[in-house]
Amino acid sequence: MGPEPSGKLLVAVTRIGAPNGLPRFCSASAGGCAEIIYLAGMTETLFNSALDATGSATTEPMLATEFTLDPSLEFGDFTLREGIQFHNGWGEMTSEDVAFSYNDANSVTNPESVHGQAGDFAPLIASMDPVDTYTVRLQYRNYDSRGILHRFSRFWQTAGIVSSKVYADKGVEGMQDDYTGVGAFVADEWVQQKHIKLSAFPDYYARGEGNIGPFVQEVEWRDIPAGESRRAALEAGEAQIAQVSLADLPGLISGGFEAQRGSAHNAMFNISLASGNYWEEFGALTGETLERDRETDGYPYIGNPFEDGAYSEDTASMQTSKLVRNGLAWGIERDALLENVIAGLGVVNHQPYLSINNPSYDDAWNWGTDFDMAKSLLTEGGYPDGFEMDMWIGTSELNSDVGEAIGAGWQENLNVKVNLIKTEYGTFRPGLVARTNKTPFTGCGDENHSNFPFDWAHGFVMSSISAGGYGVGMEIPWAAKTYLEMAGEPDKAKREELASDFYTLNREWANCVGVFEFPIWPAYNPDLIDTWDQRPMALGNLAGINNIRTIKLAQ
Repeated sequence: MGPEPSGKLLVAVTRIGAPNGLPRFCSASAGGCAEIIYLAGMTETLFNSALDATGSATTEPMLATEFTLDPSLEFGDFTLREGIQFHNGWGEMTSEDVAFSYNDANSVTNPESVHGQAGDFAPLIASMDPVDTYTVRLQYRNYDSRGILHRFSRFWQTAGIVSSKVYADKGVEGMQDDYTGVGAFVADEWVQQKHIKLSAFPDYYARGEGNIGPFVQEVEWRDIPAGESRRAALEAGEAQIAQVSLADLPGLISGGFEAQRGSAHNAMFNISLASGNYWEEFGALTGETLERDRETDGYPYIGNPFEDGAYSEDTASMQTSKLVRNGLAWGIERDALLENVIAGLGVVNHQPYLSINNPSYDDAWNWGTDFDMAKSLLTEGGYPDGFEMDMWIGTSELNSDVGEAIGAGWQENLNVKVNLIKTEYGTFRPGLVARTNKTPFTGCGDENHSNFPFDWAHGFVMSSISAGGYGVGMEIPWAAKTYLEMAGEPDKAKREELASDFYTLNREWANCVGVFEFPIWPAYNPDLIDTWDQRPMALGNLAGINNIRTIKLAQ
C-alpha cells in the first residue's frame, strides 16, 4: 500500500453541473454531468489515456485490462480487472455493472436516456452484454475504426462505471442522489453551482501501484463563475489549481505559477455557419424520410436542395447560400482575434476538427481575411447591402468576446447586422437535438479538438447519423457518407484520403468555419503541488483537469 492520504486539494472551476448518479439522467445540458462523474475522481472509465512514443494519444488499462476485437468486426470483449471495489460497501465491480452503465445511458438500449452520450452510443453500440464475471461484450451496431480511445477511454466522452446493485436496491428515484463509483475518491456532497466534495477511498483498487494514489485526503471542486475570483483564489493560496482566463496566464506564469499542459489539447473555436441546412432526405442509418423545415426565406445562409423537386446542389438557394457563407468566412479577422482575445496563446484555425499544425493539414483549406473578397461574394449571392442575422454565443466570456468582435467586423465591413444571443446552452441545445435550429452559433460540435487523430471518422455531428442526440444544426449528405466510410474502413491510408475529401468539401461549402484554436491549460501553484500526472484528453469539462488521484501536495 502507498502512503496514507493527507491534506486538502481545492480546485476552482467555472461551473459545477447538475448531479445525477443514474446514467440515463446524467446529461450534457446539466453542465457535463456525464463527464464530471469520472473526471472529478468519483468513478472511472474502462481505459485511461496516455501518450505514445510519437506524442499521440493512446490508451492504457484502467478498469479494463484489455480489449479483444473479433475478426468479424461484429463484437469485441473487454476483460475487467478483478477485485475492484465500489464505494460505500456495495461490493466488487463485475461485468454486470459495466453493462448496466452503458446500457442505461445508450438510447438504443434505453430510449428514456438523456445521458450526454445517449445519441453518440446509439449508432455504435447495440448492447453491452456480460459474458462472465470479468468479461463484457460490446455488440457493435456499427463498427467504428476509431476504436477504444474514442468511446471507451477517459480521452474522450464515455460512460463512468456505476453500480447495478445500487440501481436494483434504490431504483430510479433513489439512485439519482447516489454517486457510488469505483474511483479514488468518494463523493461526500455534490451541489450544482456550488461544489463537489470528495474524500479518499481507502479500498481503491490501485493503491500501491506506482505513483497512482490517492495521496490527498480531501478534494473540493468549487464553482467560482467570475474569472477574477478564480485567479484571486489561486494567487491567495486558497486554491492550488484554477481554471483561469488565457489572458491571465502570462501574468500568472511570470508570477511563479505554472500552466498544466499535460492534456496536450487545443480546442477549436468554430462557427456553425450552415445551421439550418438540412440537406439529407433520408436518415443515413434508418433510411426513413426526414421531416425537416427547409425554409430559406429570411435565412441567406440556408440552402434547400429540394426547392425544384429532386435533390440538387444547383438550386438557386444552394448556390447563393454557399456564396454568403463563404463571404462571412472571408470576413473574420482571425489574427487580431487571436492576439486580442487570448493573448496570442494559440494559433489561427480555418477548419473545424483539424489543427493547422497537424502534418496532414493543407493550406488549400484556408479562408483568408479579405473584406473586399467577402463583400464581392455577398454581392454575387444577392446581398450587396448586407442583411440581418442571429448568432448564438452562449454565456462564456470567450464566446462573448469573440462573438462581439466578429459581429462588429461583419457590421462595419459587410453591413451584416448580427443579433447576439447570450442564453444558457441548456436552452439552445434542444433545437440542435430536435433538428429545428436555424441559428448559426459558436461551435461546430464535439470533434473540435486538436489532438484528435486526422484519420478519425468525420461528419457524425454534421449528419443525420447523430439524430436523436446532439448535432450542429445541419444534415449534410457528404458528411454522412464520409463518416460511414471512415468509421467502417480498417485501412488507415484510405481513412486519410476520406478525411482530405471531407475538409475539401467543407472548404467549398463553408458549413463549419474555424477562427482559432486555444489551449486548455489550467493554472496551478508549483509551491503547493509537488507532482501531478495529468493525462492527454480532448475534454474541456472541469477545465480538462484529470487524474487528480496522482496529485501529491507539497509538504
